[in-house]
Amino acid sequence: MDLAIEQVEVQESDYKYIKIAIWMYFLLWIFEGALRKWILPSLATPLLVVRDPIAIYIIGRALYQGIKFVNSYVIFGLIFTLFGLALTFTFGHENIFVGIYGARIMLLHFPVIFIIGQVFTKEDVLKIGRFLLVINILMTIIVYFQFTSPQSAFINVGIGGEGSAGFSGAMGYSRPPGTFSFISGLSIFYTAVSVFVFYFWLSKDRCSKILLYASTISLIIALPLTISRGAVVAVAIVGLFAIIASVTTGKMLFKLIIIIAVLSLVFIFLQKYSSIFSLGTEVFMDRVDTVNKVNGGGLKDSILLRALNEFLGPLSDLFDQPMFAGNLGMGTNAGAQMMTGKTSFLVSETEFGRLGGEQGIIFGGGLMVLRIVLALSMAITAFRLPHEKKLLPFILCGAACIAISQGQWAQPSILGYAVIMAGLVIASIKKEENTFQKEVL
Repeated sequence: MDLAIEQVEVQESDYKYIKIAIWMYFLLWIFEGALRKWILPSLATPLLVVRDPIAIYIIGRALYQGIKFVNSYVIFGLIFTLFGLALTFTFGHENIFVGIYGARIMLLHFPVIFIIGQVFTKEDVLKIGRFLLVINILMTIIVYFQFTSPQSAFINVGIGGEGSAGFSGAMGYSRPPGTFSFISGLSIFYTAVSVFVFYFWLSKDRCSKILLYASTISLIIALPLTISRGAVVAVAIVGLFAIIASVTTGKMLFKLIIIIAVLSLVFIFLQKYSSIFSLGTEVFMDRVDTVNKVNGGGLKDSILLRALNEFLGPLSDLFDQPMFAGNLGMGTNAGAQMMTGKTSFLVSETEFGRLGGEQGIIFGGGLMVLRIVLALSMAITAFRLPHEKKLLPFILCGAACIAISQGQWAQPSILGYAVIMAGLVIASIKKEENTFQKEVL
């Protein structure tokens, strides 16, 4: 399914308010966990859906302004979800709140991808990138204090101001969540940051060199402190996409080699002269060794094979599901909390397993295919761009495609990440700098 491009000239001011709303959506993705842990802990539960009203506003404003974001992806997503919701209310668990909570993923957040793609220009994407480089420095400072502080410290407090937000790590250290509610949010944050670290190193677009150097060092320091294998592998995947997109000439290859050499020297310097960095790498490698002993494989085997199993397993298990299922919303932690009073996985821990278990072979399987096709379509479209225009969208695909195809959208921070990164991919596929495109199938 290819993306065709219809270009429409508009005035920048026409999209002012919708862009402000998109920025609010983006900022709340980063700071929602901080609100739920530190600032408004008593409102932790309602803040779980704090981006939903903004998504409604973005969709309503887009419809009001006649932005043609309703394409085949949105239509099929709407059909599959509404039929799944109808089955849930008639033959399923019949809990209206759980059903609506599950349906909002595709009804409210999924269309925002294409609205971002319509109204954002390349410069808007770069503004997001520069902001991420700045926030990355602040985030790494927070991660440093979370890593070095006891779990009883305020900076490590859990959602609702109770318990700890840290998750099991190694050597007595816990995986820090940063401003997010869980380590998964921090991992994808650093994946998003890595997109623009790689891009600004490789491109000629404007970015403060001091900011780029500081943010690059912050990223290198932060990765071992996260104690997250997934974060390291995700950043490595983004780097691979950056290499593929950038190595088009001998000059670019030479530049890439120089950059890798410089970053390697930075790593060696930090490992030798920074006690916190060397401790972080020691803890990280201890966790890798521990997991490898359990799984009987190396870092590549344990991470990549797990990802492959999470992708292929639910696809094969899908055929054990009924043709139709009325369990919409049950696969989310919030849905489980509403139905049983405790957080648990009532359907599946994997995203495809959740979709199949909630909506059955037809509608759940349809959503799987829809998301896989969207991810492939974006990657192929970005890769086919001319060399001088390929770099940004293809590096973004390194972060977006996995989040789209099999990201756990039942988790709010991962859902927000997928929506934002996918929208930025579409927005960055521009033929002319001041031309907005309408993506249709």
